[in-house]
Amino acid sequence: MQAVIAQTGVVLTDWLPALVAVVGTILVVVAIRMLLQRRGGIDDAEARFRSQLATVGVILLGLLVVVFLLPEESDSDLAFSIVGLIVTGALAISSQSIIANAMAGLMLRSVSSFKPGDFIEVANSMGRVTERGLFHTEIQTADRDLITLPNAMMVSQPVRVVRASGTIVSATASLGYDVSRHTLEELFVGAAEAAGLIEPFVQVIDLGDYSVNYRIAGFLEDPRSLLAARSRLRSQILDKLHDAEIEIMSPMYVARRDASNDPLVPEDDGNSKKRFRRTAEARVFDKADTAASLEETKAKLVEATENLDLLRLEVHNEDPEIAVRAAKAVERAERRIELLEGRIANLTEAQQQD
Repeated sequence: MQAVIAQTGVVLTDWLPALVAVVGTILVVVAIRMLLQRRGGIDDAEARFRSQLATVGVILLGLLVVVFLLPEESDSDLAFSIVGLIVTGALAISSQSIIANAMAGLMLRSVSSFKPGDFIEVANSMGRVTERGLFHTEIQTADRDLITLPNAMMVSQPVRVVRASGTIVSATASLGYDVSRHTLEELFVGAAEAAGLIEPFVQVIDLGDYSVNYRIAGFLEDPRSLLAARSRLRSQILDKLHDAEIEIMSPMYVARRDASNDPLVPEDDGNSKKRFRRTAEARVFDKADTAASLEETKAKLVEATENLDLLRLEVHNEDPEIAVRAAKAVERAERRIELLEGRIANLTEAQQQD
């Protein structure tokens, strides 16, 4: 009996390093997840991405360590073979889903062609980015709905990104051949300028059977107001043409009337300028605005923290005057960091409520 107990103890001692490696891997995974979530917020997309990536890496590393720490009498080659079969099977089963999306997520992070808050268009879906995860990208559409797009599709499909430095806003209109092109160009340029666009221009894009198709465009500096800018441009085109008593012709509209008849132009009731118009972006892209503000505030916090470290070094300067100025600057920097941290907490809470 004692021999059996002694033999059992020897076996447990041989397997003890492998068991410790297993427990250590689990503890490291839990500790990393808790640390990253505490630093980035529970529902922060960046924290979740780092947590997922770190978890996968630690588990794979821990699995290799466990195999190396197996007892000498165990078949290490068999263990490696089993591990290889498991990994190969996982890759074969989920290569079109989990692994593919994870690799695509890493690729999107390395390329960094867009960030939270940017307008993007992919696979006939357009909206502002609200979250970039390891496996998916979330956008908020013009209907305020949230669409989750797999990262594998984001890599395989062309992605149109509206540049943060500005974009071109355009609209088309069909007018009859009886209206001078020069007159229309002057009206269209005035409409674009009234809509807040910079350096507007007009193009003749088609000579149809019954009408001429024009494209009116201009540069928009702030793409966050893209929806409102598009609406303003079309509204100003209507107003300018109606004020000039010029009738808009659609491509399928054939007017048959007496030549002496006046053009069909709706009358303005005179109260259009008094009506309150709320911008669409304020309601539509609320989550995207929060994500963009959170990203920008975090960048400012990093910059402020680095600046604070430099100022603290100046406090110990041998010149008393420089040291006093540095001490005051440190106080201002610390207050700024507190404000930024409070804003980050408020924005994170707003994301959780969504």
